[in-house]
Amino acid sequence: MRFIGRFFWVIISLATTAAAMIFAASNNHLASVKFWPLAGQLELATWMLTLGAVCAGAVIGGGLVWLSLVAAKSRNWRLKRQLGKAEQRATKAESRLSESRLAEMEDDTNASPPTALGGPS
Repeated sequence: MRFIGRFFWVIISLATTAAAMIFAASNNHLASVKFWPLAGQLELATWMLTLGAVCAGAVIGGGLVWLSLVAAKSRNWRLKRQLGKAEQRATKAESRLSESRLAEMEDDTNASPPTALGGPS
């Protein structure tokens, strides 16, 4: 199953790379880009603008995914810590319960045996 997933990942990567190369070869027209607060302008090829925007989106999207993973991992660590504390409390409670049961059994064995009805007391 893992092999199939990697195989599909390689196929998708190769297809995307081929599509980007074909796009870059066929779209070499110049486009002027102006950034509002700056006075100047840039003349870039259309393929450079498009692939730059795609790469910027991938980096920003990857950063957002990474941040969500960090939040999930910190929550996981906190829950593991809480689970560890709960397990410690459970083992302490089990040991106290077994100690109290042993004490009850000792009390029952040390108590005087019951007398028969109507017999000597």
